Amino acid sequence: MAGSAEPGVVEQVTRLVAAGARHVPLAPEALAGPDTVALPALAPGTVTVVSVDGSGGVRPGAARRIVAGLARAVSALPERADLVLTGGETARRVLDAAGVTTLWPVGQIHHGAVHSRTPDGRSVVTRPGSFGGPDSFLHIAAALRPRLLSSSLPPAPATAPSQQGVTQ
Repeated sequence: MAGSAEPGVVEQVTRLVAAGARHVPLAPEALAGPDTVALPALAPGTVTVVSVDGSGGVRPGAARRIVAGLARAVSALPERADLVLTGGETARRVLDAAGVTTLWPVGQIHHGAVHSRTPDGRSVVTRPGSFGGPDSFLHIAAALRPRLLSSSLPPAPATAPSQQGVTQ
């Protein structure tokens, strides 16, 4: 769930999609409205990235309503999926909407990308929108779902701490 407006997030999503992830861009106008945007069913054995389609711009002042719409969309999914949440407000809203009140830290995938577990066993990775290089989402997806993406993963940044404790 890429809810950050940071410019680097677009490149991160592009690289993840190039590696085989399914991309679901959502119109900001629909997300900012009162109705819940229906997401397509998650397919087993795939990585899906949901983002705000910013190609037409986003109206100033609509960010909070858009993030609330993202949270409603994710919480309406019948699947209890693992989550990667980019952007602090996105993470807070999605976790609240999904009823997640407890996270147990597992480890750090790379600087700023914290892997946690929920009481029901799901993985949740939270990361500020401004963190991570262009391959950030690739590294996160590889840590959570090794062998799912088709492209070879570049080496993790030299400054990344060990992924000890990160389950795969």
